[in-house]
Amino acid sequence: MRCSSGGASPPGKTLNDLRVSAFAGYFTDVGRVSLAYILNFSMMRIAEGQSLRADCLQIEDDKSFGPIYLLRGITTKSIEDDDARWVASPSVQVAVVAATTVARLRLEAAKGYPGIVDDSKQISNPHLLQRAYEPWGSFNGDSPVSVGYRAPTYGATIESCCNLFDDNALRITEEDLQIARLVTPTLDVKSFQVGKVWPLAWHQLRRTGMVNMQASGIVSGGSAQYQAKHATRAMSLYYGQGYSQVRLNDSAQKEYVRTMYEMMGKEIARLFTDRFISPYGPERKAEILRFVDPKDAKKLVAAGKSGQVACRQTLLGICTRHGPCEYGGIDNIIRCAGGDGRGACNDALYDREQRPSILELAEMLDDRLAGTPAGSPLHDSLVAQKLAAEKALDCLAKE
Repeated sequence: MRCSSGGASPPGKTLNDLRVSAFAGYFTDVGRVSLAYILNFSMMRIAEGQSLRADCLQIEDDKSFGPIYLLRGITTKSIEDDDARWVASPSVQVAVVAATTVARLRLEAAKGYPGIVDDSKQISNPHLLQRAYEPWGSFNGDSPVSVGYRAPTYGATIESCCNLFDDNALRITEEDLQIARLVTPTLDVKSFQVGKVWPLAWHQLRRTGMVNMQASGIVSGGSAQYQAKHATRAMSLYYGQGYSQVRLNDSAQKEYVRTMYEMMGKEIARLFTDRFISPYGPERKAEILRFVDPKDAKKLVAAGKSGQVACRQTLLGICTRHGPCEYGGIDNIIRCAGGDGRGACNDALYDREQRPSILELAEMLDDRLAGTPAGSPLHDSLVAQKLAAEKALDCLAKE
């Protein structure tokens, strides 16, 4: 619903007052609002949302949970994945369909400009956001379709789409301010005041989602990390707990973050000791840790902060996988040690000091197997976990 550059009828205007150029503004706003809708329901970064193409929506039919809506795109900031997935609300479907419809219409118009269509993939599978190529738009003929269109800031989008939100609903209340200060103790008191309109930004959608996930108590740390595409679990916890659970002044906040990464560096330093082994031998362990010097504390901290060396605990020891693990690993060791009949995970390091805990796990699995019907999915899972535990114990015994 456009206001500043001609789209849907602004206050005081009727449809008879609008020109055909209003369609360009309306189409532009459909794309921008669709992007905002997708970011709200997926926690994507703005760059990730802008990378989405027409085929981004996938619907998987799960026997237990029904249809699961996934968005497929590219993520590059914390982890590198050109075929990443985000779990999303079913309501994103309407946004993807609307943006795709506008994108295809605009690219049909682009064919009328010589040399503009220089990327065949944009025709067969276009990005959801496209500039206005229609003849009544403002296109000046100097940007081919291969040059991506970037969305304006969230604030500019709200200002452009003047009927998108009610200004009164966006005004900061006393209660809003109290909650905001709990989440972000360093809030700028000049920008955020009772009665002012929230100065919204794209990244706030993502942060709000992370805080709500952590506060819900029903979303695991691994799931939050997967959804946010964080390189390490600590990054997700920092978003959700570091801001929402404690009040920190500016200096304390910086000290908290610094200490968090120092501790991560110390965890990485421990991996160099004989306490941790790879199921594929010392050569594989050396390859995992090749980026850092165990004697250089600064580089260890930097490696943890950047995700160059991942370090998160599992039941068997440490997982060094970059990015989230789709198989679990925190409370399920099947893939870690090859309980599924394949080899052990290439990113696993077993902890010698975890041997007593693994023995206890194996005994517990025996007890559960005794009371589980053979052939059931739970029985098969328990058998696979028992096999994984035995393989890990065999590896530790050999070492």
